[in-house]
Amino acid sequence: MTGRFQNREFRIASIVGAIALVLSICVQQIASAQESQQVEAGQDDIQPPDLAVRVALVRAELELIRFEMGRPGNDQPEIDVSNASARGVYFQALTLFRKANRLCFERTRRRVETPEIPAGEIESRHVLLIVDAVLDRIREVKRALDIRDGVDPIERDASQTNTDVFQSIVQANRQLNLLLERRFAPSDVFEQVTLSISYAAQLLALSPGAARISNPAPFERGKRPADVYDRLVACFDRIRQIEVASSKHCLSLNASSSELTTPSDVYDVASLIVAELAFLHNLVGSPGEVIEPYYPGVKFPSHVYQRVGILEKQLESLQSHTADNPDWLTAGNRSE
Repeated sequence: MTGRFQNREFRIASIVGAIALVLSICVQQIASAQESQQVEAGQDDIQPPDLAVRVALVRAELELIRFEMGRPGNDQPEIDVSNASARGVYFQALTLFRKANRLCFERTRRRVETPEIPAGEIESRHVLLIVDAVLDRIREVKRALDIRDGVDPIERDASQTNTDVFQSIVQANRQLNLLLERRFAPSDVFEQVTLSISYAAQLLALSPGAARISNPAPFERGKRPADVYDRLVACFDRIRQIEVASSKHCLSLNASSSELTTPSDVYDVASLIVAELAFLHNLVGSPGEVIEPYYPGVKFPSHVYQRVGILEKQLESLQSHTADNPDWLTAGNRSE
C-alpha cells in the first residue's frame, strides 16, 4: 500500500513538474512573440539604444546559463574601438549568432541556418533581427537545461551608441565561447582568414599586374593566439586606411593583445576583416566569385599566423592601388 502511495505521489509530482515546464515555455514564447511584434511595429525606428537593451538581455540570459553550467565568467576588459557603424555591429552580431547556434546544437542537437546578409546598406533594424535570432537560440538552450528563471527588465539608455553596442556584443561573444564544449579554435580562424584571402584576391583583380595571391612566408613555430591577433589587427588597420582613403566609413580598432587573448578573440577580429572585405567586394560590383573555404583540419596558431602573412601582402598591394586610384570603389555598380 505504501508503495502505491509513493508511486502515486511520484506521478503527481511528475505531472506538476511537466505542467510547470510547459507553462514556462509558453511564457517565454509569448514574451518572444511580443518582442517580435514590437520589432515589426517599429522596425524603421530602431536605434542603437534599442539594440543595447536587446544585447543586454542576451547577456543576462547567458549569465543564467553560465551559472547553471558552473562555467567561469568572462573577465576580459572591453576592447578599445571607436566610430562603429551599423555594418560593424551587424557582423559582430553575426559572429555571436554562429556561437549561439553551436551552443544550441551541443545542447539540443538542433541548429538553424545562418541568416542571409541583407543587400544594400545595413541598418540597426537588420542588427536587431540577428540579435533576436541569437536570443532564440539561447532560450532554446535554457529550455533544454530546464532553466526557468527569467531576467529583470532592462532600462533603455538613450546615450548608447553603435560603439557601445559593438563592445557589448564582443563581451557576449567571449562569454558564449566559455560555454561551448567545442570552443572556437585556430582552425575556425584559419577558415576566416582563407575567406579573406579569397575576397582580397578578387579585389586585386582590379589592379593590373598585382599578384593576387603570394606564396606563404616560411613557417614559424611556437606562435600564440596573441601573435595572430596582433597581425590581424594590423591587417584590419590597413583595411581601415584603404576605406578612409576611398572616403568610406570604417570602424577604428585600437586593440593590442595580452595574455588573455583567446582563439575566440582572434576569430572575432578575423570575422571583422571578412566583413569589411565583403563590403568592398560588394561596392565594386562583385568583380568575381569568392570561393567558400572548407574545414582545413586541425590547425595551430603558427599555421594561422603564416596564413595571415598572405593576406598582409594582399592588403599592402590593395593599399598601393588605392593610393594611385582613390576613386576605384566608385567605379562599381553599387554605392554605400
